[in-house]
Amino acid sequence: MLTNTVTMTTVEIAELTGKAHKNVLADARKVIEMIGGLKSQPSSLGYSEATYTNKQNKEHPMLVLDKHLTFTLITGYDTGLRHNVVGRWIELEQVANPAFAAQAITETLNELQARVNAMAPAYDEHVRKGRTVGYSWREACRLADIDHPDKLLAVLVSLGRARKTTQGHTQLHPDYERDGFIKTLKPSNLVVSKNGGHLFKITSKGLTEWLKAKAEEMNTAVAFAGVDRWGRPIK
Repeated sequence: MLTNTVTMTTVEIAELTGKAHKNVLADARKVIEMIGGLKSQPSSLGYSEATYTNKQNKEHPMLVLDKHLTFTLITGYDTGLRHNVVGRWIELEQVANPAFAAQAITETLNELQARVNAMAPAYDEHVRKGRTVGYSWREACRLADIDHPDKLLAVLVSLGRARKTTQGHTQLHPDYERDGFIKTLKPSNLVVSKNGGHLFKITSKGLTEWLKAKAEEMNTAVAFAGVDRWGRPIK
């Protein structure tokens, strides 16, 4: 049984992968945000904030990650880089827990590598979809923990941030495209009919920097849209 907790910093992950630490740190923060990490108790989510001193003797921020979060992060890296990190993790576990025998280490390394490799295609598809095809409105809202996508869209229409066309399609305000949150679709695009009649797709940036960032505010807006001026439910 493993008795000592093992962690890995973003600085060490950067060294193992050859990536710039600022990029690894940004990747880690993005992963944490996507799993709902920007909440009140970060320690319960497998990471903690810390600092390190660079060669110029200046302090910079870093993150300390647990096993689950470390492996989630490196799922987005290529096989060679993942292998380096997993291998280092096994070494750390062996030091922290001497009973972790060499044969068990090899078997665990192979098993973990297989699991990470198996997860990679799904992760890559998620990233590809966000960068190229985009997410449908309902899919993006689901990923962002938006409770009522259709009601939220109705609120946006009422606020002038979206509109219904004469053909019954839904368009979002041009500001959202300017900010990189959506990709617009033409009414003739065959995707529109499968997209709930919406003339837009949500980008990866739109998912993380708009919907997820404002999910709580949006859910509140939808809740209050369903009450009258005295706070009574509208039926």
